[in-house]
Amino acid sequence: MENQEKKILIVDDNRENAEVIGQLLQENGFATVFVPSGSSTVETALNESPDLILLEIDRPGKQSFEVARQLKLEREMRFIPIILLTVRLELDSKVQGLEAGVDDYITKPYSGVELLARIRSLLRVKSLNDHLDDAERVVFSLARIIEAKDPFTLGHADRVSRYAVVLGKLLDRKEADLETLEKGGALHDIGKMAVPDSILLKPGPLTSEEFEVMKGHPVVGYNICERLRSAKDALPLIRHHHEKLNGDGYPDHLKKDDIPPLVRIVNIVDIYDALTSARSYKDAWSIDKAFGVMYEEAKRGWWDGDLIRIWEKAVRSGELATFLSQIKNLKISMAKKSRL
Repeated sequence: MENQEKKILIVDDNRENAEVIGQLLQENGFATVFVPSGSSTVETALNESPDLILLEIDRPGKQSFEVARQLKLEREMRFIPIILLTVRLELDSKVQGLEAGVDDYITKPYSGVELLARIRSLLRVKSLNDHLDDAERVVFSLARIIEAKDPFTLGHADRVSRYAVVLGKLLDRKEADLETLEKGGALHDIGKMAVPDSILLKPGPLTSEEFEVMKGHPVVGYNICERLRSAKDALPLIRHHHEKLNGDGYPDHLKKDDIPPLVRIVNIVDIYDALTSARSYKDAWSIDKAFGVMYEEAKRGWWDGDLIRIWEKAVRSGELATFLSQIKNLKISMAKKSRL
């Protein structure tokens, strides 16, 4: 049956109610899990990985929507549909529920036919989202494959991703920004898949013609990722990580305030990692030499000098190492995303 692999989590303080709903769902080919509303709800949801959540609320109000809010704060639950089963709602309560992450309402009393129809409708939407997630995993895998071509750049995107998160934390960026930095860092060079190996792996300096080809990779990366649902906020980082504050960068020659703050963060950690890592055409530079060059380039108007100072302090004081140990298991690390 089409529902055989679909698991529904029923959140209800009334066990008898939950069993009635569960029986209906099981008779129609769904697997069910029951959990009362409370502190264990989110943990159970994370452990069970349901395809849809039924949230039963007898007295809707701001506090009663907190379960939905907490569920949607978890990355793994963000795109899991939630149906609220409740009494008739006033407009204010509906708005509160939608803002908390509820995807649909069913008002009591309801029929089993209506409940099944709503569930199947939202599961179709989730199925489409799951296909998009598969596409995202493919893109992250491609990013790793591109890096693996050149042993000198292997791990660069992962380091940029982690460094960007650290610098974002030092700047007190909100959690959503840290997630964007993580993804943008991991995918910033994905467009290099369109650069021929003869250019990408060349041990010496590039000719002007070869450099023009290389300069196309941010736009290619942007085009690859623009249809990925979860990469939407990271698109500016992918497209603009080679822009410079004075407009000398590429591909769009953005200047100053036209370069988003998160892009500036990736700028700094990208160039730092490039300078302090060995390449086919150079040895790894010392921290002193790398920051010396970065400050010189900041004087030319390329980079944000304040960000360089904050980053240098983190590197030299040991803050970087401390933060990296705290985020060693990033939720969307390249290793995780490469599993197909």
